[in-house]
Amino acid sequence: MHQRHSQCRDRDPNRRASGYTLIELMIVLAIVAIIALFAYPRVNFTQFQVDAAARGVRMTLQNAQRLAVTRQFDVVVSIDQAHGKVRVLEDNNNNGAIDGGERVTWFTLEDGAQFVTPPSGVNGPVGSAIVGSSITTINGLPSIIFRRDGAGSTDLELYISSQRQQPNDFRGVTVIQSTGRTDWYKYIGATWKPGNL
Repeated sequence: MHQRHSQCRDRDPNRRASGYTLIELMIVLAIVAIIALFAYPRVNFTQFQVDAAARGVRMTLQNAQRLAVTRQFDVVVSIDQAHGKVRVLEDNNNNGAIDGGERVTWFTLEDGAQFVTPPSGVNGPVGSAIVGSSITTINGLPSIIFRRDGAGSTDLELYISSQRQQPNDFRGVTVIQSTGRTDWYKYIGATWKPGNL
């Protein structure tokens, strides 16, 4: 019978196993923590919050416009400035009122963000946080109605900022009446710039 012989390798007792020791990992983590402490004060969380709020309002308006085209009935977007909310009403019977069975959803601004009057508007001077040539009031809230063809009932400008209202914290969201197109902007260095840049 043929027997198999296994070969044993001699291991060098001075040879170190590959990998990292616990001490090496702790040193790396400590260095990362120190770097993070220096970087933390430079991160502007407030501007992240107002950016998120502006994007959220824009997305809410875009979705309402698309819904009006898809479902072929009016969709009413109302701004609750006092509570920092946006209400979306799926107005099945196109009467501009909340009726039983009609779906209502809300978008709430990020913590620390609010609707406020900016130093200047995207399209010129403004006197409030919610501006438009033909804004409708529904249930006491300024509103825009998106029609079945996607157009809005008014052109619209909405302005958002932080509670501290520093100049670079202002954001604007606009709606073009004829097409329902929405855009958002950042107020940087006393100039409005597209938010996506």
